Amino acid sequence: MSSTSETTLIELRIARAYVKLSCIPEDSSEASVSLTRIGNCEIRMLRVREPDLDGTPLFWLELLDNNKTSIDSFRCHKIKDATPIFEYFASQAAHLIKLGSGGPGRAQLNELG
Repeated sequence: MSSTSETTLIELRIARAYVKLSCIPEDSSEASVSLTRIGNCEIRMLRVREPDLDGTPLFWLELLDNNKTSIDSFRCHKIKDATPIFEYFASQAAHLIKLGSGGPGRAQLNELG
């Protein structure tokens, strides 16, 4: 479990990525933003074209391996909903590194952007 300041930093990272994602034109072929890399894994935010039933914009978080293959994904309704998912994906990536399949080095978050 993260401390309050770590959780706040993750929320800010997710909010910043959401703003970047929102600035990508709707017709763009690449409607995703990288949140972080952990070893050779990556956590990305992807746009969902249709809004939720109540009109709230949605996005997906996705954990990719070193081959850009999806390991896990989750649909998020709010930034606060995405924070524990981000932490879980980071934990999964760190575990893959320990197993030797997530890339060389130790688990370290590298901010992108």
